[in-house]
Amino acid sequence: MLSHIEGVIAENCGDVLELDEGQASELASAVAMFLEQYQDSGSYVDSGYLVMLASRALSSLGERKAAHRLLVFGSGLVRPSEWEVTGGADVWTLDLRQMTVRDDAALELVFFSSINIVLAAIADVWDGTEGRGVLGLQHVCATATALLGGGKAGAISALSTEIQKACEAKLAQLYAERGWKHIPAVMNLDL
Repeated sequence: MLSHIEGVIAENCGDVLELDEGQASELASAVAMFLEQYQDSGSYVDSGYLVMLASRALSSLGERKAAHRLLVFGSGLVRPSEWEVTGGADVWTLDLRQMTVRDDAALELVFFSSINIVLAAIADVWDGTEGRGVLGLQHVCATATALLGGGKAGAISALSTEIQKACEAKLAQLYAERGWKHIPAVMNLDL
């Protein structure tokens, strides 16, 4: 389990992790010990739970950027993808369904703040291409429907457009902050 945790941290945090190898190994050991102490040793440990624990541990050590990155990539919230329509540009897919709360809880403000946090956490994936690439939004309509607690097609369409425009605005802000030459395009993958 220890090597698995170390691998998850190394794979998802990349060069944003400021801990040295020894510190990262100690962090992974602490997560593994916690799991051994509080979990049935013969039971399966959900990967999402492991990512959450490691992310919280990183955050408690002051590694907020690495913690966000681990949570975003390690949970599958954002993943690399390939779409022929992008002409070979890098595509990073954001699964919006993972960001919604079930049971008709209308948390629209929290949702839009979360989008900004996620995009800031992954911005460096476009640094190497100076902003050239695509952010693909998955499950936009289902997310809009969940945020509205149902509703009419017009309202769902309007909120879907607002979600896409919010992503475009955040990427434009990151373009200015990071000095990219391009702003990543935003594509609604539901269409």
